[in-house]
Amino acid sequence: MNSKLISCGVAALLAFIPTARSETVELGLNDAIARAVRHSATAELARSAEERVRIAQSEAFNALLPQADAKVIRSSNSINLATFGFSLPGLPPVIGPFNVIDGQIVAAAQIFNLAALRHYQALRAGADAGHFAVQQTENELAAATGRLYVLVQRADAQVASREADVKLFQQLAKVSNDEFEAGTGTRLDVAQANVQLARARSALLSAQNDRQSAQIALLRAIGENQASELVLKDALTAPAPPATDGAIASARERRPELKQLAAQEKAAELALRAARSRYLPALALDFQGDFSGNKTNDMHSSRTIAAVASMPLFRADIRANVERAKLELEDAHVRRTSAEADVEQQVRTSILSMQNAQARVDVAAENVKVAEDALQIARDRRTAGYGSPVEVDRAEDTYRQAHEDLIAARADGAAAWIEVQRAMGALVRQ
Repeated sequence: MNSKLISCGVAALLAFIPTARSETVELGLNDAIARAVRHSATAELARSAEERVRIAQSEAFNALLPQADAKVIRSSNSINLATFGFSLPGLPPVIGPFNVIDGQIVAAAQIFNLAALRHYQALRAGADAGHFAVQQTENELAAATGRLYVLVQRADAQVASREADVKLFQQLAKVSNDEFEAGTGTRLDVAQANVQLARARSALLSAQNDRQSAQIALLRAIGENQASELVLKDALTAPAPPATDGAIASARERRPELKQLAAQEKAAELALRAARSRYLPALALDFQGDFSGNKTNDMHSSRTIAAVASMPLFRADIRANVERAKLELEDAHVRRTSAEADVEQQVRTSILSMQNAQARVDVAAENVKVAEDALQIARDRRTAGYGSPVEVDRAEDTYRQAHEDLIAARADGAAAWIEVQRAMGALVRQ
């Protein structure tokens, strides 16, 4: 009796425990890419790095603006005249203490400082490079999301194909059993048909598990509940490969890596100009206003306005900075030219991969037709008494493998198309 009460209590408790809600998420490729870019921690960190560069740019710009400070000082002072070599008759060597109230305003403005201006321009070019770095991160994220999308597409196609296999082999098993009961078949035929059916069911279970794993990975990438069920809107197909020359031209124009490296090269060139500009004179305007006295009722104002011209006469660090800036510019140029060659290689190889995948799709589709015809002929021959169970078994294996090859070829074609779009920088809107 107690065990029954405990079981009822546990059942009632479990009824009130909320379970994870499983929702259906309909998803297209572009939507998946947009969600992944929006929810990715990697993209968020890249945006933070871009913001830090913009803050440094703002600091350099503020250094070009007039600067002003104000302060009020109340102090108690004493002066030792002997320190300065004075000895006045009738006065002690130390005068004081006495109070001083002092209000000061200090201002300075850069009239001409080419080095500071070039430094600000270099940081502004660096901010552009940071923006392109964010775009590069988004392009790589889009490509990774596209590959996950293709994996789910392939898994869906495999599940559909293996479900069809199970239905087919169920029919074949029924035919073999009917023939055995009618006396026109053998137990071996029934056993082989059941083995094929068991293999098809096992393959279906494996495909379903693969689909679930692929869906979880894609749901994680787009920031959705991993318990949801995915329904993909786009089919497992790929358009025709683009023309190579046009794709290379598009990649050179759109790839964010190339834009980033071009901005870095420009920043390095401006940094070199800034280093060289430190040899030039700089002109500034300084102002200092003072309102001071011993007490508040005897305070008086004074001021100093000065135009300051400065020019380095001997500064060994300037030459070192110039040489360092030259090396940075050369390195930036080498990185950009090398990246251009790498991008061209990526475009060419990805297009070749896409062309090969399309050729495989054509061959695999033809093999499927041949395998279907061969299976039908083997079954007809077996029914007519001319064929053997081994012939039917081999035809069934060939049929199954032909469908697997077609799915794999289509998935490789779709993945190659994703890679072509990544190489062209066309996956994310800029």
